[in-house]
Amino acid sequence: MDAATAAPVRRHMARGVACSLAGGVCWGFSGTCAQLLMDSYGVDALWITCARMVVAAVCFLLVTVLRDWRSLAAVLRDWRSMVQIAAFALFGILLTQVSYLVTIGYTSAGTGTAIEQVGLAFIMLYVCVRARRLPRAREVAGLLCALAGMFAFATQGDPGNLAIPPEGLAWGLLSAVALAFYTLLPVRVLEKWGALTVTGLAMLFGGVAASAAVRPWEMPVQLPAEALAALAAIVLVGTLGAYMLYLQGIADAGPVKASLLCSIEPVSAMVISLLWLHVPVTPWDALGCAAIVCMVLLVTEREKPAAGGQEGGAALAGAKAEDPPLFAGRASELGYYADRPATREDFAEVSRLLAAGRDSMAALGIDEGPKKYPSSRRLMHSIKNGTCHVVEDAHGRPLAVFAVSFSPDKNYARGIKGAWLTDTLACPQPYAELHWVAVDGYARRRGVGAFVLDRACEIARAGGRSSLRADVYRDNVPMRRLLEKRGFAHCGTVEVRDVFGRQKRRAAYERLL
Repeated sequence: MDAATAAPVRRHMARGVACSLAGGVCWGFSGTCAQLLMDSYGVDALWITCARMVVAAVCFLLVTVLRDWRSLAAVLRDWRSMVQIAAFALFGILLTQVSYLVTIGYTSAGTGTAIEQVGLAFIMLYVCVRARRLPRAREVAGLLCALAGMFAFATQGDPGNLAIPPEGLAWGLLSAVALAFYTLLPVRVLEKWGALTVTGLAMLFGGVAASAAVRPWEMPVQLPAEALAALAAIVLVGTLGAYMLYLQGIADAGPVKASLLCSIEPVSAMVISLLWLHVPVTPWDALGCAAIVCMVLLVTEREKPAAGGQEGGAALAGAKAEDPPLFAGRASELGYYADRPATREDFAEVSRLLAAGRDSMAALGIDEGPKKYPSSRRLMHSIKNGTCHVVEDAHGRPLAVFAVSFSPDKNYARGIKGAWLTDTLACPQPYAELHWVAVDGYARRRGVGAFVLDRACEIARAGGRSSLRADVYRDNVPMRRLLEKRGFAHCGTVEVRDVFGRQKRRAAYERLL
């Protein structure tokens, strides 16, 4: 990798590290705010749970509507997905929220957050059972660290006495079990509909169910300005903000690195509680927190390098396709797509995906002519040069194909009716070109197209280009809308000539990187 390519990669990795750490700190800060509401203002944990989930659900769903309201409408018509989301809401999000906050009420934000992380060990054991294998050496070490951390918190070094209330320990262990449910239950539905939509609906279902049972409006709660600010911080900083930062960390640094960096959460909760609320931290508390962090590092599955030495996005390395992934961060990151350069063995599958793309053009009433594009020869040349990419889901199933070219496009050199954002004749060439975007029929309206555009921009940026260009049929309204939604500017019309000299007018788009 040359200096021009390495520099942007390093910048994005640094941003990913910073966002992942910030997300973990925000989650820890959220627990401290909840402790303030319960200890200083007598607010019940169930009231906080109801308020947090309902308000956060409104925020998540608003973002979903603004980004892709069609996906939200589609999931509401899928009753099987709705059943899975409801189960995730009750046994994942709601149970996690209630048990976590009650644990904090009996102990502290740092202790409650650290005990909750023991759920990662439960997930690891579950995966071992599913895979019918014994835990590996590092996983056994992780279990021992979890037990050591629990011992330090519960006894403060004196095996004959329980240093925290028994109720706090029981609720803490329940929160760990709930964390396992929170991670494992939504894997399939997240893969199908994406994190924002699923999380927003699950929070709404859980918040409504909790409110119906608890009736928080009947609780005598008085919230002065400081308490209202703490509640707002729980929702905006500790839920929505942490979530968005974590997703950015995943995009830039990869899911496993992001989740490992987020293990700062119990540390941040303990430090913030000490500095802000003056909650005493004993050496045994610090030792227990360190043991839990070590457990996170040991039981989290390592990512295997993808082709070309780049970090892959799948969290299923080392497990069978049908197995749930080892914990790789919050449930919000599971089910994301990954891409890789196509190989010769992919030729038939890539050809099938391109044929599916031609079928979708025909369904839109677009006549592409009798000649197949790209030709088999050109496709194989692209595969050989590494410019053709295949998009796969978490199970390795091909979903889409696209190509990013760094060679000058002779059609663009002929001029444009309008104006590109960059100079076509500049040297060195400032732009890369996106071609052959085709998504399999069953995978449409699931965010694959947006993933393709974002990855193409990353590939172009890593190749030292300052913009990415694309040209599409003017009647391809869905693709044009997606391009504009992902930051591409409509620059005008270009004429594309085939090998027979026939001309077709295309809508030209470009995005600065």
